[in-house]
Amino acid sequence: MIESNYYNTLKVSPNASAEEIKKAYRKLAMQYHPDVAGDNQAFTEQFRAIKTAYDVLGNSKTRQQYHYKHFYKDFKTQPVVTAEMIAEQAKELAAFSRVLDPYRINEEGLYDEIMALLTQYNLTILKQNNNAGLKKTIIVSLLYCAQLLTFNKTQTVSNTLLSLAGDEVLLVGMIEDHTRLQKRLHYWNTYKLALAVIITIGLCVAMYLLV
Repeated sequence: MIESNYYNTLKVSPNASAEEIKKAYRKLAMQYHPDVAGDNQAFTEQFRAIKTAYDVLGNSKTRQQYHYKHFYKDFKTQPVVTAEMIAEQAKELAAFSRVLDPYRINEEGLYDEIMALLTQYNLTILKQNNNAGLKKTIIVSLLYCAQLLTFNKTQTVSNTLLSLAGDEVLLVGMIEDHTRLQKRLHYWNTYKLALAVIITIGLCVAMYLLV
């Protein structure tokens, strides 16, 4: 027997984003919190159920495990996932990323969304399908999303996409080129301030010596 449906507990869809799950949890936790519930046993039990649900769904790894146990082994409650569906979701996420403000982005939420598409279950489906066109669509879409992340997260996404690319030389090259570019940008953004200070000091010293 599997555990209760955590999505129903948090009142969100199984396709809800990480941010939507977090917002739903906060709203319900405030409603049923012990400080509000007092001696109301029903509220206390509901708060525990909400916290248990969020502990699972609020983490991308445990959410993936929950999906496999709760949905993928019970096809009566979840439509069969196809490679085409995964590719379409990747395109939608890329389209959403294009309108995000890079200075106000919820990076953790975007990272969770990307990795939710790259679960081991989804990768298995894509590898079995072995459609180079769909693989390329997913890789291009998710690399676009990943450029909004910090380099460490970008590297994790790239490594996972390499697993999807397999021995497709063009796809592997695309991922490796993207990783190299992001690495250069990472070092530039990290050290450009120090470089500017050094150049400024050098110019000041040069002007002093000339005078």
